[in-house]
Amino acid sequence: MTAPRPILPDQVYLVTRRCTRRQFLLTPTERTNEIVRYCLALATKHTGVRLNAVCVMSNHWHGVVTDPSARLPQFLGRFHGLLAKAQNASLGRWENLWSSEKASIVQLSSAADVLAKMAYTIANPTAAGLVESPADWPGVIASPGLNQNLSARKPQGFFASAGPLPDSIVVRVERPEVFSQLSELEFLTRLNDAVDALVRRARHELATRDSKFLGAATVRSQSFDATPSALAVHRELSPTIAAQSARTRVHALARKDAFTRAYRCAWQRYRTGARDVKFPAGTYALRVYAAVDCDPDPLGHK
Repeated sequence: MTAPRPILPDQVYLVTRRCTRRQFLLTPTERTNEIVRYCLALATKHTGVRLNAVCVMSNHWHGVVTDPSARLPQFLGRFHGLLAKAQNASLGRWENLWSSEKASIVQLSSAADVLAKMAYTIANPTAAGLVESPADWPGVIASPGLNQNLSARKPQGFFASAGPLPDSIVVRVERPEVFSQLSELEFLTRLNDAVDALVRRARHELATRDSKFLGAATVRSQSFDATPSALAVHRELSPTIAAQSARTRVHALARKDAFTRAYRCAWQRYRTGARDVKFPAGTYALRVYAAVDCDPDPLGHK
């Protein structure tokens, strides 16, 4: 049985999902970018999840998102499902687009953690040795201060031209609420400094290996069936919480453990037929699909 995880409102997450067999099924051609932007914007509009930073690489994507209404699973299901169908139709393929591994969802515990993961997301194309600057990435990349408005038009082909879906969508990529005390300039300065540090490190590491960036043109020309030459790393731990502060991490893990214990206790009673049982705040699937009663206050959540 998969361990339950709390889905609470107003949480910020780093989300990562990889393509099957690490294939370049999202190679950033103009057509692919059009499909990605539309599916991402549509999922955002339908669920209210807010985009804080996004980078779609050739065989995976990263996103820092804020979930004000605790609808993250719906957002991911909508985006991943729609993108898989539309992109497969575009490529004329029928197999899974996404890896059989579940999406990585990492809760970000503090403003410092959010800033670090936003910078990581934006700098990813440079850190991977693909382009010299994030601004050179030919795929979908957006953050406050960089392609801040995600504009999308309905792609022709898979989507019915006369269907109910909108012909165009514009989604604003927003700074997270945890930085509301900062001015726009202060926030962008901190974010740009963090990105620049990662970019400088990547350039330095590439120079020490006497290597060069692959370049946007080469990235665009890669076959959708191709895979990275580097070997994949398997069987590593998959964290669900990121916290630079050890104290914050301990408290976050304690809250998660308390939720798990409360959930399993409630589930044991529920499966025996008790319907007056109250599940802990953060319960998702049973709340949405079985309308179970849930505690209004998260355990230890302030």
